[in-house]
Amino acid sequence: MELQGAAPLLWSLSEAARQLGDVSTRTVRRLLVRGDLPSVRVGRRLCVPSLAVREWVTKQSGPAHNPERAGPAMREEKTWHTDAKIVPFIGSASPTQAARELDVLLKRPPARKQKH
Repeated sequence: MELQGAAPLLWSLSEAARQLGDVSTRTVRRLLVRGDLPSVRVGRRLCVPSLAVREWVTKQSGPAHNPERAGPAMREEKTWHTDAKIVPFIGSASPTQAARELDVLLKRPPARKQKH
């Protein structure tokens, strides 16, 4: 006998997948194999405790960003700034043109031609 309005104790793999945001049942099986979620066998049917799924989701919840991939501002690290001039680059530069642009950026005087 099931009480009206009471949440089921166990979910099928497909219901657990649906509750986890419509992931595949294969994803749920992987969570079971890794031991992230417990399973209960009722006869021949494999089920997942609904409370365990809710607890797992709560444990997985965290900031909406990946701190390893987040920028220094998100990781609250100091950033270094420079006053270097940013020169837009359009097209391909010849080695000579690239050297001239580098000299300008480094504020080096242009090289003098050697007399033969």
